[in-house]
Amino acid sequence: MELMHHYSTVTADTFAIRPDMQYVWRTIVPEMGHRSSFVTHGILAVAAQHKAHLLPGLRDKYLDMAAYHQMLGMEGFRAALSNVNHNNWKHTFTFSSTIVIYVCSLLGRVDEPGANPIPDILKLFVLVRGLRTTLLLHDAQLGGTELAPLSHGVWILGEQDDSLYENDTSPNYSRLPQGIFDALRHLSTFFSTHLPESSKGDYEVAVNHLRKAAKLIAHAGTRVEIGMVMFFPYVIPENIIADIQAANPYALLLLSYFALLLKVMENQFWYIRGWPTRLWAAADEQAKNYPKVKKMIQWPKEEALKLYRH
Repeated sequence: MELMHHYSTVTADTFAIRPDMQYVWRTIVPEMGHRSSFVTHGILAVAAQHKAHLLPGLRDKYLDMAAYHQMLGMEGFRAALSNVNHNNWKHTFTFSSTIVIYVCSLLGRVDEPGANPIPDILKLFVLVRGLRTTLLLHDAQLGGTELAPLSHGVWILGEQDDSLYENDTSPNYSRLPQGIFDALRHLSTFFSTHLPESSKGDYEVAVNHLRKAAKLIAHAGTRVEIGMVMFFPYVIPENIIADIQAANPYALLLLSYFALLLKVMENQFWYIRGWPTRLWAAADEQAKNYPKVKKMIQWPKEEALKLYRH
């Protein structure tokens, strides 16, 4: 009862900024839990994580509770995932969203300084991609359901029409750095100049998705939603995932710009705290012997520092 009360009165509203999205998390998602116990366990897991975040002195206690509910939730989720259908797809979609929050929070902060972050980066990216692939067919139906705000609140410019993302948007009314779009163009040129021909296309696609995320953030102003950035792990080409696994410095350079977009909203979403720092640590480590890459990494890190000077 304690965790469900905390979820309904506090945690649910931390997952989104828009009132319609908050309503989904606060009211619709618990209602789904009444019909699917694994959704309830997902709710209780993230509520316990939030308590661990708020009460450092009781952190271990609440992290243990979170792990317990996550384990029970995963058992039911795996069973449902083997037969996703018209009757249960909304429940699997909802639980998958709590999984991403759970993993983000769990892996964003580590107690061991200097721990290699690349395995955790891969875990998060592979998780997001796997869930997205499994639920992709039903995701198209989201717009006609009570879960629609979770999509509409993110894709405020539309998801499929690339022409809407062609022109730069003023970042003046957001926390984005002034030079973000010029910096992304410079990043694209850098990849085009230094990467082998076989990799250039994939990295160009990835930078275009970062640009799309930046445009969404610029249009949202102060009402940014985490999904405006977290779509990135499931849209980047598979070859870049392989490059991340291989600790390719160019892949980590790409992630250093992704980290800047996360940093813009880090203070608003507790469960991503720590991720930008971990991504930059990984990029710095892999760029030690690549001075040109190391120089490119400096811009997003310097711009992140400026976010806290205002």
